[in-house]
Amino acid sequence: MKRLMMVLAMVALLSLPGLCLAADNAAPNNGKVNILNNANFDIYSVAVSPTNANQWETQQLSQRVLANGDTVDLMAAQTPNAKAWDLQVTDKNGNSITWVGLPLNKAGQITLLPDGAYLVNGKIPENADNDDAEGAAN
Repeated sequence: MKRLMMVLAMVALLSLPGLCLAADNAAPNNGKVNILNNANFDIYSVAVSPTNANQWETQQLSQRVLANGDTVDLMAAQTPNAKAWDLQVTDKNGNSITWVGLPLNKAGQITLLPDGAYLVNGKIPENADNDDAEGAAN
């Protein structure tokens, strides 16, 4: 019995460094970021990509529509080396708006505001240029 306990203790001790490394490499919130829609319109689709990418990586909403004032969890990083992401949404009529340079890998919550402005964890980002919106949604 003592041998079994000793073996189990050794296995547990040898496993700890691997678990710590995995935790250090993981994105905040298990790779998810909470998106709060305060853009003054309902969102019908969402696309996300690293800022320097040439095409969008489509995200599926967990519900059919993300109503103004509602939240949804999205995957923060499908490209772990990217430092910023762009997020494009469309409204009921197919109009789109893009938020540029969002720090999805470092934020717990991104609040989408009208005209491409946003908040990170409830605060205006220090180095964000919130005037980079493309398009307009109604």
